[in-house]
Parts: sequence; C-alpha cells; structure tokens
Amino acid sequence: MLDDLHGRWPNMLVALDGPFLPWRRTRAQVPAGAGEVYVARDAQMERRWDDVGYSLMEQGEGPFAVLYEPCRHPTVEIRLDEDPYDRRGFGFEPYSATLVTAGLSMVTVVTPDADSPFSRGLIDALKQALVDQAHG
Repeated sequence: MLDDLHGRWPNMLVALDGPFLPWRRTRAQVPAGAGEVYVARDAQMERRWDDVGYSLMEQGEGPFAVLYEPCRHPTVEIRLDEDPYDRRGFGFEPYSATLVTAGLSMVTVVTPDADSPFSRGLIDALKQALVDQAHG
C-alpha cells in the first residue's frame, strides 16, 4: 500500500522509531510483526502536522498513521453487521459472535477525517493490501 502511495507522493516521508525520512530509506526497516508507521506526503505536510495534527490539508490529503500488532487475546467478542457467509435470499439481522484471533493482527489507521475520500481511499487500499498479502 505504501509503495503505491509513494507513486502518488514521490517525496513521501515516513517515521518509524525516530525522525521522518524518505520512504526509499525507511521501506526496508518497516517492522513485520508489530510497529507504528507515520506517513506524510512531503516535508511541508510533516512540518504542518505538528501545528494542525491529523487534518486534511491542500488537495484534500493529510498525514496518517498505521499501528499494528498481533492480537493479545485469544478471542474477541464482535458484532457482525454483514452476513459473513454471503447467503443470498435470506434475511440478515446483525448478531454477536466470537472471533478466534490466533494468527491475526490488530491494525489501527489514524486518518485526518474518517469520512473524507482521502481517508476512505487509504483504508480501502490498506484492506486490499492485507487481503492480497493473506492470499498471496
């Protein structure tokens, strides 16, 4: 996902465990199992981040963070709002379920505005990258 974004943001800066550095220099250092990745389009966005935080800036884009780590609990209680079996023709009512988290990771994305096209696009791209990785 970040490689694709780098195609749109050629001056992209990423902070892992220290200062913001160009994506090409930090790409190989992104931790595989758990980590925090902070991303800015360029030096100007990174500087403004300190002043305005996670805000949409020019061109409707903004800085964001991806935090991830293995699930710490063996199970998590969830609520299913969509039919996970995709059965056609049956009515569906949301219901509670237990998710067995063995081998799963928790991923948190902090974006400027959850409803903006930019933020929705980021989340969709990350979901697709994770699905592709799981099936790849």
